[in-house]
Amino acid sequence: MKKEEIIVIKTSLELLETMEEGLVYIKGKLNELKTEETINVLLDLTNAFASIEQSINPILLKLEKNDMPIKTDVLRDALDVMIKEYENTKGQRAVEIMQFTLEPAFKNWKREVEETLRPYIVS
Repeated sequence: MKKEEIIVIKTSLELLETMEEGLVYIKGKLNELKTEETINVLLDLTNAFASIEQSINPILLKLEKNDMPIKTDVLRDALDVMIKEYENTKGQRAVEIMQFTLEPAFKNWKREVEETLRPYIVS
């Protein structure tokens, strides 16, 4: 693994933690029925996901087969469902989507990213 790739992995793993904090924030505000306060954080979360995905894809192509593509697609779809919910109904079903779709998809994707990439930075 090249030094640049190790830096990408470390940065991506750190960004995962920030994404998780954002998800916790969104969930808390949704539970308080403050949907409007979550929109910018949701967009940041979506941008962070896209950034990680774009950054690690070249690395993943070199690794053994894993479930990353499937988990990535599931999270992308979950983010899309949540964003469409905000656009179409101002987030009326956002709590439900967070609990049953977005949060589980994020946790599964995060676990897969960590399990797949962390071994390359632990020495």
